[in-house]
Amino acid sequence: MEDIKRWWLNDRTQMYLTLIFMIGVIYLFRSFMPTILLIIIFASIGISGGQWVKKWTKLPYIFGVTIFYILILFGLFLIISFVAPMFYKEGVSLVHSIIHAYEHSPKIANQINEYLAKTNLDDKITSGLTSVLHVSLQTIQGLWKGITETVLAVLLSFVYAVSLNPLKKFGRRFQTSDFPRFFTNIYELANKFVYILGQIIRVQIVIDLVNTSLSVIGFIVLGMPSAMVLGSMVLVLGLIPVAGVLISMIPLTIVAFSAGGWVLASEILIFILIIHAFEAYVLHPKLMATRSELPVFVTFISLIVMERILGPWGLILGVPIVAFFLDVIKVHAFSKNVGDKNV
Repeated sequence: MEDIKRWWLNDRTQMYLTLIFMIGVIYLFRSFMPTILLIIIFASIGISGGQWVKKWTKLPYIFGVTIFYILILFGLFLIISFVAPMFYKEGVSLVHSIIHAYEHSPKIANQINEYLAKTNLDDKITSGLTSVLHVSLQTIQGLWKGITETVLAVLLSFVYAVSLNPLKKFGRRFQTSDFPRFFTNIYELANKFVYILGQIIRVQIVIDLVNTSLSVIGFIVLGMPSAMVLGSMVLVLGLIPVAGVLISMIPLTIVAFSAGGWVLASEILIFILIIHAFEAYVLHPKLMATRSELPVFVTFISLIVMERILGPWGLILGVPIVAFFLDVIKVHAFSKNVGDKNV
C-alpha cells in the first residue's frame, strides 16, 4: 500500500496523469481545436511581432502589439484589393476566350450541337444544376465557417496578446490553490507545447517566404502576367499548410490558360508541383529538423505519420507533438529554460 501511495504521489506520475487528463479534455473538445490552434498561432505571431515593434520603436508592449496587428491587417487588405480585381478580369477574359473559341471553330461547335441533340438536355441541365447548387452551398458553408473561425481567432489572439502579462499573473494564482501540483503541471505542459508550436510556426513563415520568392522568380521566367500580384496571393495561401498550394493551383492555372493557353497552363502546373515537392521533401524536413533539433529522418517520419492522422494540420502539429512528448519523457530536452518566453 505504501508503494502504491508513493508511486501515486511521485512527481513524474502526477505529470503523466495530468498529461492524460489534458489529452482527454482535448479529445472531448476536439471540434474546437481548429479555432484554438489558430488562436495560438496568431497569438504567437502577434506577441513576437509586438516585441519586435517594442524593441525598435521603444513604445510600450501594448502599443507594439496593436501597431503590428494594424500593419498585418493593412497588408492583407492591400493584397486582397490588388488580387481580387485581377482575378475577376482574368475570369471574364477566360469566359470570353471560350466563347470566342466556340464561335470561330465550326468543327467544335458542330460536335457540341450533335452531342446536345443526342442527349436529353433538360435532364442533363436539371441534374447538373442540382449538383452545382449542392456543391456550391457546401462550399459557401465551409468557406463561411472558415472565415468566421479565422476572424474570431484573430480577435481573440489580439486580446490575448494585449493582455499577456495580466493573464500570466492570473494563471499563477492557480499554483497557490488547493491543487497546486495539478495546476503547476498543466501550466508547465501547456507552456512547453505552445513554446514548441510557436517555434515551428516561425519555421512555416520562413518556408512560406522562400516559396513565395521562388514562385515570383518562376512567374517572371515563365512570362506570367502580374507576377508580384500572383506572388502576394501565394504568400497568403502559403500560410495554409498543404491545402494552400492546392488552392493556389486553381487561380494560377486559370490565369496561365488565359494568358498563354494550354502550354503556359501546363508549365505552371509542373512548376507548382516542383515547388510543392521541394517544400515537402527538402525545405520542410530540413528547417523543421534545425528548429526542433531532431534528426531529419525523425522529422520526416513525423510529418508523414501525423499528416495521415491529423490531415493537413499534421504538417504543422506533427513535429511539435513529437518534440513535446520526447521532452516530457526526458528523451530529448527541446525547451530548456522556457520560462516566460511562451505564448
